[in-house]
Amino acid sequence: MNRIILALCALLFAGSAHAAGDAPVAAPPVAAPTAETPAHVALWKVSGKASTVYLLGSVHLLSPTLQWRDARIDKAIGEADAFFFETALDQDAIKQYVAARGTLPPGQSLRAMLPPDSQKDLDDDMVLLGMPEAAIDGRRPWLAGLAMIGIKYMKTGLSAQAGVDLAVIAEAQARGKPLRYFETAGQQLALLAPDDPKLELESFEMLLKDFKSETDDVGPMVEAWAAGDTATLDKLFNKGFDNHPVARKAVLDDRNKAWVDVLKSVLDTENGTFFVTVGAGHLVGRRGVPVLLGHAGYRVERL
Repeated sequence: MNRIILALCALLFAGSAHAAGDAPVAAPPVAAPTAETPAHVALWKVSGKASTVYLLGSVHLLSPTLQWRDARIDKAIGEADAFFFETALDQDAIKQYVAARGTLPPGQSLRAMLPPDSQKDLDDDMVLLGMPEAAIDGRRPWLAGLAMIGIKYMKTGLSAQAGVDLAVIAEAQARGKPLRYFETAGQQLALLAPDDPKLELESFEMLLKDFKSETDDVGPMVEAWAAGDTATLDKLFNKGFDNHPVARKAVLDDRNKAWVDVLKSVLDTENGTFFVTVGAGHLVGRRGVPVLLGHAGYRVERL
């Protein structure tokens, strides 16, 4: 379940990491590609009536030492007339959302909302992170969980500033190309903050309980992504949804379908080349964007 939170928060965390002082503090648990086994990230080309769409799966937090770009990706970026991303990194919108929905009512304590076992888990997790509980005690469970996950992933040595999204955005801006977005920051944040307070608290209790092992799959996931091993990436990423079909529908399936509708319009009505960068979990598996576009009748090539 915690990977569901990560899948939603990583991109938004990438946008705010600079303000938080994003700096790795430990060696990353990721085997960087070597000259003998260079990275070969999965890249798809989709052909429409008068346009071409390239699809690149992003990992939002990466080791600064991992070199993921190659000639295929450089060529596709160089051909692009416009770039698509999941959401605009609108810090004002994020701040407004957090201000409106991220704080507990005055006098209410996050610790007091938790049963004794979860309070013990919270104590252990704060020691693991090396942060005072006061830093999150006034936050709603969803926001406290986001902060904890963000800090722990930074401690693995992964950096938002090394993530794929920010690199491609910088490239597009340097080329003076238009940026387009599938969603607003508010839409993504709305998925993080359930309307049901009981569900929100239960999710946070699950996070606290499993927090020590939260980063166990990070290395294998990044290695599978760098190698273009979409089958392994699909298995690792999506196992967090195995027992949560409602969350899977909201976080992945519905969004994939909505993005495909946008891309179908681009492929059918626009001229040019478009480079799409979205979370890698959205591009793998039988319900991923490339498969859905193939089922819609477009020519989809794995490059």
